[in-house]
Amino acid sequence: MKKIVIIGANDFQKPLIQKAKEMGYETHVFAWREGATGAEDADFFYEISIVEMDAILEECRKIKPDAVATIGSDLANITVQYLAEKLGLPGNSSECIRQSTNKYAMRSAFQKAGIPVPYFACVGEGESVKPEHFPVVVKPTDRSGSRAITKVTDPSELPAAIEAAIAQSFEKKAIVEEYISGAEYSVETISYQGTHTLLAITKKYTTGEPHYIDVVKQGIGPEEKSGAVLSQYTTGAAGAAVEKSSVSDNAKSVNLKDATYAKPAAEDKQTVAEEIEASATLDAEERKNQMAVLSNTTSPEDYAKMQEDGFSLDDTTTNTIVTETDKIKAQLAKAGVDISFFGDDLDYEQMAALTGSEALARQLAQAMKEADLPCTEENVRGVMEALSLAQTLQTPGDGAVKYMLDNGMEPTIGNLYKAEYSGSAAYQANPEAAVDMTMFSDQIDAIIARAGLSVDDTSKEACQWLLDNSVPLNEENLAYYMELKNLSLPVQAEALLGSMAAAVAEGKSPQEALLVDGQSFADKAQDACDVIGEATDEDVAYVVDHGMELNIRSLKEAMAHRSGEETADSASGDAQEETAESSADGSTAYTQRELDLLTARRQLEETRLAMTAQANYALLKKGIQIDTQPLAELVEALKETENQYYEQLLKGQGVEASETNVNLFRETTERVNDLKTVPAYVLGAQGVKDASVAEVHDTGRAMRDTFERANQSYETLMTAPRADLGDSIQKAFRNVDDILNDIGLEATEANQRAVRILGYNQIEITQESVAEMKAADEQVQRVFRNLTPATVTEMIRRGIDPLDMDFSTLNATAEQIKKETSANDERGFGEFLWKLERTEGISQEERASYIGTYRLIHQVEQSDGAAVGALVNQGADITMRNLMMAVRSERRSGKMDYSVDESFGKVEGSGYSGTSITDQMEAAYQNNCVKDVADLLTPERMKVVASQTPDWEEMTPEQLKEALAQAQTDDASQDYAYAKEQLDQLSQSAKMTQDIYTVLQKYDIPNTMTNVMAMEAMVNDRNGVFRQIFGESAKGSHKEENEEQLARAKEQVLEDFGEAIASPEGLAAAQEQLAEVAENVMKGMIDSDDVTSLDIREMRLLSAQLSIGSMMAKEEQYAIPVQTESGVVGISLKVVRGDGEKGLVDITMETKLHGKIAATFQAKEHGVSGLIASDREDTKELLDSRQESLTAVLDSGNEADLHYACIADLDLNHFSTGVFGVDAPEQQETTEKQSDTTYQVQTTRLYHIAESFVRQVQDLLQGTDAQGADA
Repeated sequence: MKKIVIIGANDFQKPLIQKAKEMGYETHVFAWREGATGAEDADFFYEISIVEMDAILEECRKIKPDAVATIGSDLANITVQYLAEKLGLPGNSSECIRQSTNKYAMRSAFQKAGIPVPYFACVGEGESVKPEHFPVVVKPTDRSGSRAITKVTDPSELPAAIEAAIAQSFEKKAIVEEYISGAEYSVETISYQGTHTLLAITKKYTTGEPHYIDVVKQGIGPEEKSGAVLSQYTTGAAGAAVEKSSVSDNAKSVNLKDATYAKPAAEDKQTVAEEIEASATLDAEERKNQMAVLSNTTSPEDYAKMQEDGFSLDDTTTNTIVTETDKIKAQLAKAGVDISFFGDDLDYEQMAALTGSEALARQLAQAMKEADLPCTEENVRGVMEALSLAQTLQTPGDGAVKYMLDNGMEPTIGNLYKAEYSGSAAYQANPEAAVDMTMFSDQIDAIIARAGLSVDDTSKEACQWLLDNSVPLNEENLAYYMELKNLSLPVQAEALLGSMAAAVAEGKSPQEALLVDGQSFADKAQDACDVIGEATDEDVAYVVDHGMELNIRSLKEAMAHRSGEETADSASGDAQEETAESSADGSTAYTQRELDLLTARRQLEETRLAMTAQANYALLKKGIQIDTQPLAELVEALKETENQYYEQLLKGQGVEASETNVNLFRETTERVNDLKTVPAYVLGAQGVKDASVAEVHDTGRAMRDTFERANQSYETLMTAPRADLGDSIQKAFRNVDDILNDIGLEATEANQRAVRILGYNQIEITQESVAEMKAADEQVQRVFRNLTPATVTEMIRRGIDPLDMDFSTLNATAEQIKKETSANDERGFGEFLWKLERTEGISQEERASYIGTYRLIHQVEQSDGAAVGALVNQGADITMRNLMMAVRSERRSGKMDYSVDESFGKVEGSGYSGTSITDQMEAAYQNNCVKDVADLLTPERMKVVASQTPDWEEMTPEQLKEALAQAQTDDASQDYAYAKEQLDQLSQSAKMTQDIYTVLQKYDIPNTMTNVMAMEAMVNDRNGVFRQIFGESAKGSHKEENEEQLARAKEQVLEDFGEAIASPEGLAAAQEQLAEVAENVMKGMIDSDDVTSLDIREMRLLSAQLSIGSMMAKEEQYAIPVQTESGVVGISLKVVRGDGEKGLVDITMETKLHGKIAATFQAKEHGVSGLIASDREDTKELLDSRQESLTAVLDSGNEADLHYACIADLDLNHFSTGVFGVDAPEQQETTEKQSDTTYQVQTTRLYHIAESFVRQVQDLLQGTDAQGADA
């Protein structure tokens, strides 16, 4: 098949790509993904900019194309010429390309050839020119699309026009030409080997002076064809060509998608995020698109907050990540982003290259950060394209304004561009259609007032214009008209960056950025909250009295009226003085107006309770107009939106999103969040000690109300610093340190806080009570950390109500769930190693020590208190050294049977009951501190603590916890760098081919980053999994007895797989054994002395591949390890059942010595047919030599019709049923359920075919491999 390289993939090049494929070419297309509408048509698509000629050339040398081409782009033509010249392919000369893409070179060529041309001159930076006559037209010499074209009528305007043109020019030059008036025509031709063929002549319409941007190219009508302008083309072949190729009158604009002046079809348009949320079941294209959206909108801060919520970026489904990041971005829209998290390590040099200005690059980076967006190349390029478009905008004319109003279009860059240069093309003012407004001047004045405008000549002229142009006259249209006519355009680039970033954060493109302040989702969401929060009963009465619908817009009008009419005798004020009368029977009698007022006030209060900026933001993203929605309906929408977050998380984790479950999730979240703000003194309140979370919350809320009524300060249960923790608290507890000293305790933060809580509740302060209070406080803090949305979801799945549990039981349950449901241990160790590898000033010995310490501390933490219990039982000090020694001895002897129970003071284990209550309380507290130490441990913190306190091992867990928390480190920049690397992997996942996502969809495998990367490795390196498991180079613990035991297990697995191919049950059992062996291999990797973060990543990828393999095995798609002389090879087996005994068997493999082998067998009613192929002739002959023996065993008693072939470009991923069987037909349905007997017969036959071929190939490869090795 011939190959063609096509440069560019936008709407112009898309037909070329399609035509090339139609003609039988293999298409290789180069362009940026943004706007690459032709990418989906290409056989191979490369995300390389069309101007990166050397990078494209490097790929082309691998492709070895037969041709390189493009259409519709000057820039792409330059690249095509460069490639054709370097590759020795047919193409235009460099001189031809320069003259056809550079206006000055073209004019010069015409002049040299004696063709009449108007006056022209070229001018560069710092140069000037003095035309003899004006007007002139100034353009960049080497740009297209009417960029920076200006008509200059006054010499004083010339320098500015030249400067603007040079700024847009690639070569920084402008051409100044004599202006010629008249109609403009475009003549489209193609020239080949000296023959010139006329394709079309079109009449051009532009926006007119001063910039002359093309709007429509219209075909020439018969009445124009005889005009003088065409006289030179109306004879011979050229004349005939004109007749044949006239363009229809409604030809589309070459620059815009819709050039007609008509109302666009109404669309129920959703943002990408909303479309994703609409369904948990995604097809392959949606899976890939979803990953792409996340890679461009997930920031390092999103990553950090997801971690806090218990969701990992790599193992969480993209649906759940969308739900999480939507929540995060909505919260940030309300509260603003703390951009201090991000650090300063963005590559401004690279951004400056993209933006053309270092200052603009820094401003753009800041805008992206503040919108909680990553500075990806796609985002930056998208912004620059939108900025380029925005610079062409002028204050919209009447035609554009009408188009915007008629179609209800938002004031975005793209909409205004479309309206001005396309939508307004057919607009014609009709001055004779003036409407007489005098007959309803009062109504018009009222509309002007409701629009928030002054009743003056300007506003009345605007009303006149709306009526004359058949636009409905209402306050919305009037206000919008005034906004549009008052727009000052073009807007400076810096002023647009924030709006563009906000658009991207809302799932839109930068061209959808708003040019009017207060229009973004975030602005609208907050504005609605402000109105609802500030509305008064007087405003409600105004709305009711004026017969208006109760919504945010009507409340705004009422508030405006109130602020301008602060009089005691206003109608609404009088209304508030009215009171209901009592009827004769003593009941209260209400007038209809009073009932309406009561209803409206209730609806306002309900809205206040339900509304948050976050919820408003979510509604706006769904297209709900919150300002005009009646409050009664808005409340229901807000409640539904509030529940949607919980519903999506439950569904994303496979939990039923029933009303009961959603309500429990919401109540748990709300109560725990509110619990953080109650006074810490609640821990000493009577009856709280063993109370449930819900009971402690109720007690704490009542205590908080008491404090607030008394206007007193208090410290909260959440230990994070509070601004309102004033001097009054410190003064009230001045003698805390003295008290601690008197009872023989250190003045630690935890002890001081315990004393304050005890003192407030007038409880006796003793060592025992301090220990108990400290332990209770630590339990609460752990609940705040443990009860993440991810953990709550899993609790609900298991039927657990978190609110009914006490803090101790809740922590134990949450921590157990974390152990069972996540790979946090490996992930945390991988992150620790990654940071350690990037910590400066660490020697190899220190590195080994840090890793050893990390492992020991985590072993202490995972011992469930056994290490602490052992020390208490022995009467030893609870120091880090003793704890680590306890786990070391346990590893040697296998004995350490003391454990500290999670409840206060209950320590279990032999001989433990004799210790004092105080010791038991202290043990429980120190055990929890060990968990905090494990959470706080980073290389930077360890380095600081070790340098400040060389004997840190003598510290208690509590002391080490405080030391780690107070260590001054650069953890924030390391956290940012680590998050960036994880997001880079997300970006890699988004760029995987469609095949990868198709396999994931086929087998219903969760759409996670790890699964995508694991599947890509499985597809493109079929033997990789088995090389890691069975390869000799795998890292291990290097203990001889372990190595021998593992080697025996590997041999057994290979033997078992050899026997297992005969049945699905056998393969399932062998798969389990393989997983056990792999687990031991992975454990060896983790325990290795020279383990790296890359090892951990590979181990986690291996784990994902095995998990995927298990899922695929359930659909009878197997990966079978087979021993050959050159190593273990993975054989892919796919069984597809038909009806009766019929079906398909696909087998593919790739070997080091014999290349690719593929076979497909079809079990028919009376025999088997098959195709066996290889990409090597010698391998094909080897296989063919076994034909007789294979035929004999393949399907005993039946005829076997086998064919052998050598296919040089054999593609295992698209052989027969495709990559891992994704193109296999669905299992055939029969009218009646297949009987067990028929199923078993079919199974026996199909698996026998598979087993027969695999054994034949294995014997063949083992024999020939041996010969190859000897040779």
